[in-house]
This record gives sequence, structure tokens and C-alpha cells, in this order.
Amino acid sequence: MEDFSELYEEEAKKVYKFLLGLTENELLAEELTQQTFYKALLSMNQFQGKSSIYTWLCQIGKNEWLQELRRKKLLSTDTMVDRSSGNHLEEEYIRKHQIDMVRMALLGLPEPYRDVMILRTYGELPFSEIAVMYDRTESWAKVTFFRGKQKLKVEMEALL
Repeated sequence: MEDFSELYEEEAKKVYKFLLGLTENELLAEELTQQTFYKALLSMNQFQGKSSIYTWLCQIGKNEWLQELRRKKLLSTDTMVDRSSGNHLEEEYIRKHQIDMVRMALLGLPEPYRDVMILRTYGELPFSEIAVMYDRTESWAKVTFFRGKQKLKVEMEALL
């Protein structure tokens, strides 16, 4: 159990940052971080070491976030933390609406494009670790990310 406490101390802030990037909601990111580490504790014996522990935790966290989205259908800007910096109300609304549109388009991408883009963009994972997660090559991860960006661009153009 002491090893898990050390793991939590080393990785919790990074996992929280990853989840905050996904959710843009500090309370939800904190809750998902706790759920992630709880699930990790329960399934620690399933960690095979094929990827870094951080990558494994991010995968758990991403799955928890997707379950939360399905559970509560959190696809609106209502859950976002207000981060306005004195901008005009209309500009802030437009910015939030654009973020929401990108998030919805991203969630609409088929797997593995969606997952690779989330892991690379929000999780800041290197392509090598993403490749390990999918038991593929680093080139596959790069190509999948590139194709995902192209698909996201098409989705965004369709929304506009």
C-alpha cells in the first residue's frame, strides 16, 4: 500500500492536469482523478508494464471521463469553469461555443482517431506511448493523429 501512496504522490498532479484539459472543470477533474486512482488500485495487478504507469493512468482517466459523459450527457458549456479575463460577454460566449463545438466534433470522431487525439492533445503523451497502448508502431500513432486532425477539420467545417 505504501508503494501506491508513492505512485499517487508522483502521478496525481499530472493525471489531474490531463483530466482538467479534457473537462475544463476543476471539480470534475478532481473527482475523476480520485476515481482513476481508485480504479487503478483495484486493478493494479492488471498493469502489464507495456506502457508507462502515467499512460495507463491516463487511459483509466479517459475511460472514466467518457463514462461520466455518457452518464450525465455533459456536452454543453454549462459545466465549463468561467475563465473570462474581462472580455466582453459576447466574446466569451463565442469562445465557449467554439470550444464546445470542437469538443463535440472530437467526441464524434471514430475510434481510434478520437482516443489518439485526446491522448496526444490533452494528455500530452508522446506518440511512442500511444503506440504502446494500442500495440502498434509509433508511425501508426503519428498517422492516426494526422488523419484524426483531418477528420476533425472536416467535422468542424460541416458544423460551421
